[in-house]
Amino acid sequence: MKTVLIPTDFNENSVYLSENILRNFKDEPIRILFFHAYKLTDSISDLLMLSRRSTEYGQIPESFHRVCYDFKKTHQAQIDTIGVEYFYGSTMAAFRNFAEAHEVDFIYCPETYSFRQISKYSINPDVFLNKSGIPILQIVQEEEAPVKRKKAIALEHETAQLV
Repeated sequence: MKTVLIPTDFNENSVYLSENILRNFKDEPIRILFFHAYKLTDSISDLLMLSRRSTEYGQIPESFHRVCYDFKKTHQAQIDTIGVEYFYGSTMAAFRNFAEAHEVDFIYCPETYSFRQISKYSINPDVFLNKSGIPILQIVQEEEAPVKRKKAIALEHETAQLV
């Protein structure tokens, strides 16, 4: 089983775009892990009480949970789990620990993904994603030409073999 990490701002489109991943892992169940990155607060009381954590889970709209549930139900033969996690930190070492703890095999950042800050502590994960050393899935969206799609799949298989 492979785990694919997907950055999100908890917009339903994140879930719909992850359908493109399924075509590339037809013979193997996958775990999809949506995540959002936060810098650590400077407040000792926030760190001790983890009071922000409940606030952050409250930022996930019910519609996102519903779409995840429906998506998993629709593709239950191929999707083992869909999860939501938060990354807290601002260093590459912290991100690598996060990825290792969640056994991340691939990162999928859709072409249409654009970082959107959902709180004052949100940070753009692009630096972590690009420098992590974890293979990034290059998947061409359905509406693009079939020739470009074949090239992207070939590139992905080359990237996957580097693991």
